[in-house]
Amino acid sequence: MSGLKPKSKIVFYLERMQARGHTAEQVLQGTGLRAEQLDDPHCRPGPLQYRQVIHNMLALTRDPCLGISLGHEFKLSDLGILGYAVMSSPTLQASREIYDRYSDLGERLFVSRNHIANGRWFSEIQDTHQLGDVLPFVIEEFVSQTIELASSLTGRAFPIVELHVTYPQPADISRHIRRFNCPLYFNQPRSIVVFDINRLQDPVVLANEDVFNLCARNCEQLAAKTREGAVLSERICTHLVNNPGHFPTLEEMAVHLKMGARTLRRRLAEENANYQQLVDNTRQDLAIQYLQHTSLTPKEIGYRLGYSSVSNFRRAFKGWTGKTLSDVRGTPT
Repeated sequence: MSGLKPKSKIVFYLERMQARGHTAEQVLQGTGLRAEQLDDPHCRPGPLQYRQVIHNMLALTRDPCLGISLGHEFKLSDLGILGYAVMSSPTLQASREIYDRYSDLGERLFVSRNHIANGRWFSEIQDTHQLGDVLPFVIEEFVSQTIELASSLTGRAFPIVELHVTYPQPADISRHIRRFNCPLYFNQPRSIVVFDINRLQDPVVLANEDVFNLCARNCEQLAAKTREGAVLSERICTHLVNNPGHFPTLEEMAVHLKMGARTLRRRLAEENANYQQLVDNTRQDLAIQYLQHTSLTPKEIGYRLGYSSVSNFRRAFKGWTGKTLSDVRGTPT
């Protein structure tokens, strides 16, 4: 079953960089990761490691539009069994639904919220990890990949209606225009991709109900196996990182994990872990990311981490790290 799991995103990057003449060591420099680690199902690189990998790739290739290129090079086969389920779906809408349902089988650096309003299909990209200067890469890769996968599924060109992004317009947008072929809006308050709602009912070329049902079952089995095999503390940390604006109580986390609070405490104790320590460690990691890679004020960071006052946040940070906010940011705060 493990061979059916979607390809790790960093493994995909290593393959594409190797094709460009760059070694795994060059791509992974400064991340603390080794190529052989990436086959371990418990190896879950964090946002800081992904940010470093992206920085390394951009520096190695000197291509500011690398995200567009890598999105174009992504194939359905890179999704493993999920790719077969998507490929055998009856319509593009059905393929999107199963892709979203089992998105945990893959890796994403953002949250994508889809909604339909006023006859339009909107996909908002929420920068939950405050990616800073690598956000353009991440968004452009996602949009380019969406075009590639949708076109592969239906055998038809998949147009983007509009693209709104929060970052400034690059000096040269000729490749953006060629790939996205739609109105582009930079320096916007939110990052939103507008798709053609009528394309949701496009039939998938290789649709097959029997294959779809079989693959959907395999996806569910693989997802269940992945959940069961994951260390509980890792599952909790992953949830906290992916939902940085909300830090649930132990009781609320137990409900999310579908177990009792006493069971959660006992299982964490078996892993020599403590729930409050996991929360504090996650807050510390996020605080360092925000300080080093964003221009958020200490008050804004404290609010995102669940602190009612900046003074409480400053005291907590000093207790975690032994440093002040200014020490980590390197500028007066």
